[in-house]
This record gives sequence, C-alpha cells and structure tokens, in this order.
Amino acid sequence: MKRNAMSGLFKFGRFNVITVFFTLFFGFFSKPVLAQSAPIEGFGDGPKLVIALMALAWVLLAGLQTFSASMRTKGVRLFNWNKVNAVLMVFFLVAFMLFVLWHFLKVMKFTLPISASAHGVELDGMLNVTFWITIAVFVVTQVLLFTFALAYRQREGRRAFFYTDNHQLEFYWTVIPAIVLTVLVLYGTKVWREITQVQPAKDALKFELFAYQFGWQARYPGADGELGGHDFRLISATNSMGIEQTDSAGQDDLLASEITLPVNRPVLMKLRARDVIHSAYMPHFRVQMNIVPGMPTQFYFTPTVTTKAMQEITGNSNFVYELACNKICGAAHFNMRMKVNVVSDEEYVVWLAKQRHYFRRPEPTNAVASPDVPSSQASTTAQGLISAR
Repeated sequence: MKRNAMSGLFKFGRFNVITVFFTLFFGFFSKPVLAQSAPIEGFGDGPKLVIALMALAWVLLAGLQTFSASMRTKGVRLFNWNKVNAVLMVFFLVAFMLFVLWHFLKVMKFTLPISASAHGVELDGMLNVTFWITIAVFVVTQVLLFTFALAYRQREGRRAFFYTDNHQLEFYWTVIPAIVLTVLVLYGTKVWREITQVQPAKDALKFELFAYQFGWQARYPGADGELGGHDFRLISATNSMGIEQTDSAGQDDLLASEITLPVNRPVLMKLRARDVIHSAYMPHFRVQMNIVPGMPTQFYFTPTVTTKAMQEITGNSNFVYELACNKICGAAHFNMRMKVNVVSDEEYVVWLAKQRHYFRRPEPTNAVASPDVPSSQASTTAQGLISAR
C-alpha cells in the first residue's frame, strides 16, 4: 500500500515538473501577445515577469504538496491545506483587485474625451451611474465570495450546516436587484426618449447621409434650407443617391466629401442606405443610429465643441472627429469612414459656399466664388443660412 502511494507521489511530482518546465519555456522563450505590444502600450517585460512569478509559485506549491503528501504516508501532517487554500483565496482577492485597479488606470487613456454634443453629457451621466453601481456590486460580491472561503473553511470538530432554502435571503437577493435594474432601465428609457423623440428646432440644420458598400455620401440643402425628395428607383451611375430632379427643393442641394457642422446649432441628420444595414457612428458626439435599406432613419443632436477646441482639450493637434460604420457590412467595411468638422457659423458659411451642386449646372460666364458654385449662388446661400439663424 505504501509503495503504491510513493509511486503515485512520484508520478504527481514528475507531472508538475514537466508542466512547470513548459510554462517557463513558453513564458521566457515565446513572445506573448502582451509582450509584442509592449513598445506601443508600455508593458515592457511585465507579462514575462508575471508568468515567471506564477510559475515559481506553482513550483513551490507543487513541491510542498508532494512533500506534505509523502510525509502523511509516514503519519506526519505538515500543513493544513484547507487553511492554506483559504488564506491563498484572500491573497488572490487582494492581488486580483489591485490588478483590476491597475488595469482600470492603464486603459483610462483610451476612453473617449468629454462629449462634443449636448445630449452626450446626460448620456455619459447615465452610463457613469450604471458603471459605478456595477463596480460596487462586483467588489462586494468578490469580497464576500473569497471571505466566505476563509471564514467557512473546514476545521476539526466542526460540521457543515445544510438547509434547503432561506425564503428571507431569496427575497432580498431577488427584490433588491430587481429594484436597481428597474430604476436603471427607467432612467435609460427617459434619456433615450429625450434624445430620440425631441421635436427638431425650426432653425435646425438638415443634412443627409447616404450609406453604401463601401462609403458615405453627404448631401446638404442649398439656400432654401430643404433637402429634395428621393426615390431608390432613380439610383443610377449619374444619380447615385436617387434624388428627384423634378423636385424644386433639390435643385440647389449640395454634395460634400466630408461633414462640416456649425457649433451650437441643432442638427437633424437624415440617414439612408442603398444595399445592406449600416450604422452611422460618431463616438465623440455620442451618436449612433442604424441605417436600414428602405427605412429612412434620423438622429437629432447639437454639436457643442469645435474641432479646434477638442484638439486643445485632448492635447492632440492632429485630432479630427470622424464618422464610421458600426456594422460589419462586408469585406471592405473598414473603408467606411468620413471626416467630421465642427466650426464656427462664419467658417461653416464659407465652407458651404465652396461645395458643388448635386446636379451639375452649366458653367456661368461671370466670375465665380469656386469652380462649382456661382458667386451669386454662394452669396444667396450664405444670406439664406444667416437669415435662418
């Protein structure tokens, strides 16, 4: 009997030695994913050090377990492993919480800066409330879990008490989460309704985004401030957005290669898709809306921070807002990006006057403000925009 026990201990020890060898081998001689990103993220040799420490702890514990088991065959008990495991649970809890805190501080630089839209401030507030409640629940549950492992470890002379149910405890852990979740859902519904079900202001700037595989087109109204009608049956090589040429409101519509918005002016963004489901995503404005073919959608918001101001806030002189597609809409999905600028009213009027008309017009004989926009039309457009304000 004793010989079989020693043989089993030998096999157990040999298994641990082999396992630790391969752990150290892959830890020091391979290139972990985190180590590969070290020059960018600044992890340095941290991942290798963590792996080495884990392997060392593994070796020590495996050796102690093997030695302790061999001594027990001789009637000598060196360690109370129930107590050791319970204490290690607490050490793991502390180390894990410190790691979570370190990781939280480490990735904070990758989070979005302050909201660049009016509704985004309240949306961020809602997310922060949800986030901190989640953190509190996480910390409390983890502390209780590992503390119970220590407090209720197996001890000599103590028997575990078992009961089938506790109606009072079940009532509390059912009702309290239900109340918290109900409050969060109602709060979130309130914020969402305030964002999506607001009547657009009369002076709101209307512009249209047209999504297709794989790109965007932006259409702005002319001096009349109204966009022309559209029909998908009119889409062709010369009419990519399917705009109704017979609609007088669309005769002066403008086509832009990027989005430019005036600061502190309400914006009604109208959305259409030509082929598959896309999603207009502008994270810095806390804007996202799905675009479904055959079902026009819209999003109403007010930009509050200019591009130049955000460059100062972020300390990045190359910062730009961007529009991206947040649906995996096909093989070239990564191409669906468009630059977004937020400028002053004066800069916006100057920029708009330089955009070309959606429907090509014959070149005027007099001097023009730009290759596509007659000076008279540019002046009329600017006057119309200013009067609309």
